[in-house]
Amino acid sequence: MRASLKSVARVIVGTPRHSLLVAAAAAISLAAGTTITTAAWTDDEWVGSAVGVGTPGGCTTNSLFTTQSWARQLSGSVLNTSLDSTAGVEGLTVTNNGTTASPVPVTATPVPGTADAFVSKLPVTVLGGTVVEAALGLGVPVGGIGSYTQWAQARGSGQSRGASGLVSDQSGATDVGGTANGAATAPKAASISLGNILPGSLAGATLDVGAVVSSAALDGCVMTNGWPTPDATPTVQRDYGIASLDLNAKVPAVEAVAPPVNAALNGLPTTLDDLESNLVQSLTSDVENILDSLGVVTATTTASLSGLNLEPVRDILRKPQSEGAVTVTLNTGEVRVDLTKLPGGASISKDLRPNSPVVLTAENIAQMESDVGLLIRRIMTQLRAALDAVTLEATVRANVRVPLTGIAIGSAEITIRGTLGQFRAGTAPPPTTAAVGLDVTALLSSLTTTAVGTVADAVVAPTDAIVSSLQATLDPLKVTARSAVGSVLDTVGSLVAINVNVQPDQPWPGTKPADVTAAAGEYKVSAVRVGLIDNAGLLSLSLGNSSAGPVALRVP
Repeated sequence: MRASLKSVARVIVGTPRHSLLVAAAAAISLAAGTTITTAAWTDDEWVGSAVGVGTPGGCTTNSLFTTQSWARQLSGSVLNTSLDSTAGVEGLTVTNNGTTASPVPVTATPVPGTADAFVSKLPVTVLGGTVVEAALGLGVPVGGIGSYTQWAQARGSGQSRGASGLVSDQSGATDVGGTANGAATAPKAASISLGNILPGSLAGATLDVGAVVSSAALDGCVMTNGWPTPDATPTVQRDYGIASLDLNAKVPAVEAVAPPVNAALNGLPTTLDDLESNLVQSLTSDVENILDSLGVVTATTTASLSGLNLEPVRDILRKPQSEGAVTVTLNTGEVRVDLTKLPGGASISKDLRPNSPVVLTAENIAQMESDVGLLIRRIMTQLRAALDAVTLEATVRANVRVPLTGIAIGSAEITIRGTLGQFRAGTAPPPTTAAVGLDVTALLSSLTTTAVGTVADAVVAPTDAIVSSLQATLDPLKVTARSAVGSVLDTVGSLVAINVNVQPDQPWPGTKPADVTAAAGEYKVSAVRVGLIDNAGLLSLSLGNSSAGPVALRVP
């Protein structure tokens, strides 16, 4: 940290019996505390303030203060077990008595080139801990085990800083995106298995918290009240970051949508083969009947239905599909709700006010139920598009002979081509006809009209029936799936409380949980807190915790 100090002191001597020492104002510039960034911390921010000077030395050289800072990636209780009893998650506390900075645990590593700063990484043993593993399923951070850093600094000159999460070991800079560790996307900090905590209500449900960071910085050397009295309300800088916050659930009613669709898709190629055969028979018979007045007619027909591509429909079943805040994978029944996309939640990642709740309102739930319905509707939309894109081609060749003698009179050929969508919409190109030795002028209208009608009856109508039948099957399943997703969301909303940018000394909406506390003069921040509303012992988890302070004048 850099500082500059310019001070002038003058002694005005009056009579021998009176003297007055006046301390002049000093302009002090200090490097500001840790800030949330999306990459490594590469620049210094500067703030200025005027203070009184009561002792030699500036805000980087004096030793007037006792200070404390703290950082801890995980705190709270899970399954009625306090994480305080889990080895490796005690976090890092650094205290300074005015001359010496001391870390707890003592195994914390000093930061090279940064005075009175230490780091302590989340150890691999934590990720394998029984309680933590059962309920949290911690994600491996960018850069591997140990990249979740707890960083703290406490200086005798009055500065206190703490940071936790994806934090630079050297500078204490926070990096919610993980880019400083060479990754484009950040990991999950925790996957809280709500079904393990409330198995009867939320089986298969998890709350996935993305990479988190927080930082707190306090400078006790800046005192607007003049020394030796510290400012009762000092300037504190607190920041937090959350890469993502997702609610996931496996919903059997959603998974039930896929089997009838898969069955219908698997049967479509055979169905189209059958329709080809029906079309051949119908066109042959119709053309022979129309040309019968010219003589003895023998017709042969070739037909094909080609270009059926069901992959876009299958993709809707096997790949995640998103609408609004909801993403579903129908083949597996997995539903994900991006809580940062809820109305009013777009800035959850880093911009919400202290202690902001993440609330699943009735309006949110109704909208997400509707979104699930829209996602299921995509199946029918894509199936219709796939069938409409099928190309139909048919050619009928008819030979006409004199009755009894069998002498050839001539031949005629009619060709039909277009997509099923064109035939369904009435926009297919008209059939073409050609005749050799026959005058089919009077029969031309009957030939073309009958051919188009035959296509409609033999192919278009049956494919429409396939779509309608599947729609009838899916409609009740869609209603059930929507309701089931809404039920999961409603249960989570009624049982689980989520707050971000948690600061114990700031106003709390409603009743503040007993575990949201801070000591006098300690300025704490947690990126996110997740807890059960009526049973904090089963789940009361804070992620990305840090604090600065208390800072006090050292007693000589």
